[in-house]
Amino acid sequence: MKQIRILFYYEWLHFSAEKSLLLFTLLMLACGFYGIFSGTAAIDTQRQKIENLNGLYSENIAEMKTKYPGRADAGDIGYYHSAFSKNNPGSWAALAIGQRDVNAPYLKIRLLAVQAQLYNSENTNPNKLAAGSFDLSFVFVFLLPLFIIAISFNILSAEKEKGTLRLLLAQPLPLSRILLAKLLFRFTLILGLILILSLIGIVWSHAEPDLRVLLWLLSVILYSIFWLGIVCCIAVLHKSSSFNAITLLGIWLLLTIVFPVLINVFAEVKKPVAEGLQLSLKQRDEVHAGWDRPKAETMKRFFIRYPQFSQTTSVEGKFKWKWYFAFQELGDQSVEQLYQDYMRKMVERQDFSTSLSIGSAPAVLQQILTAMAGTDLKQQLAFVDSTKAYHDRLKDFYYPFLYGDKPFTHADFDQEPQHSFTAKPDWQRINSGLLVLLISNIIVLSAALIIYQSAKKKIY
Repeated sequence: MKQIRILFYYEWLHFSAEKSLLLFTLLMLACGFYGIFSGTAAIDTQRQKIENLNGLYSENIAEMKTKYPGRADAGDIGYYHSAFSKNNPGSWAALAIGQRDVNAPYLKIRLLAVQAQLYNSENTNPNKLAAGSFDLSFVFVFLLPLFIIAISFNILSAEKEKGTLRLLLAQPLPLSRILLAKLLFRFTLILGLILILSLIGIVWSHAEPDLRVLLWLLSVILYSIFWLGIVCCIAVLHKSSSFNAITLLGIWLLLTIVFPVLINVFAEVKKPVAEGLQLSLKQRDEVHAGWDRPKAETMKRFFIRYPQFSQTTSVEGKFKWKWYFAFQELGDQSVEQLYQDYMRKMVERQDFSTSLSIGSAPAVLQQILTAMAGTDLKQQLAFVDSTKAYHDRLKDFYYPFLYGDKPFTHADFDQEPQHSFTAKPDWQRINSGLLVLLISNIIVLSAALIIYQSAKKKIY
């Protein structure tokens, strides 16, 4: 143990003397701080937009009251009035933005056919979307491995190239102890970075201090051990520093960029979801056809679903809102099965991608962190589904006015249903991801030990 402490101390002296390593460590810290700031700013902006919806909603109601000072036809209100479905970010969303950078934090909902309203998104710079969000999860998933490689790629080769390794081995020091001391020093440095950035990020973003604090730290620490294991596998081959650096950067590129892209492409090919396009086209065609279809036929089909309104007054003659919203309703009915198939297949594709990602620790960590933050695809789909259910509640509220020939008054606005969705962490995905990282560590560390045992004689 004394030898380890001495070697650890000299590693510190060497590290503090290397200005480039100190600079790289400071750069890593700066990237982490910026990731915390950037992620928090992005989520704060979304929260502000959601907050502003209350004012917009009130302004719209005031406009409706001015436009219709007395009793109004519920059809006029349903067509011109807008409600909002709010997708509130969870307290951890700033640490791993996930799908929230490509999907709007709210949806504007009217009484019209809902399928055309569920997939709206804000106009966003495509270059920004391609680059993704620079949050703390990005720093840990993509930049932390580069930091580990930068401080560890020459962990043995530098000593060998300078001729100091033989001097060390001339002492009563086995190679394994030298290597262990070097790895422990680097792990301590990495652990310090993880703790500093994670705890500052959690406090800065006001993340709820629950079990996820421990799981977040555990997942990132396991991820760093995985990369230290990869570095160790290459280092104990006793190749040159340049060989180590190029090989490790190639592995980083393969695991963080190439493999996840191939997973997504393969998942899209293996699990195609054609229902999305079919749904949009069929719903649009059905709604447009409603203008030319006989009104009696439209109402007959509508009453099959809503028999309680079959005694409503006739829609023949001039334009009537109840006929208009009836064929809007039929447009949604015509694609109901396609919608269910679309949602089911999107979840199946996501699960398939997750199962393929076991070969890529970066992809696994990304899934764990977004599952903790409630910003993964499943939560986005859950928000869309909840919005569709909210539209059903709006219909249940307005249809009795519309088809019961009951006038809509100003006081009725107070009874209009509201909707707010807040994502939840996916504990199953978190636990399964942690298990994958643990197994990956066992495999990598076992491989490093086997390579070390077979290649250690090359040092002499």
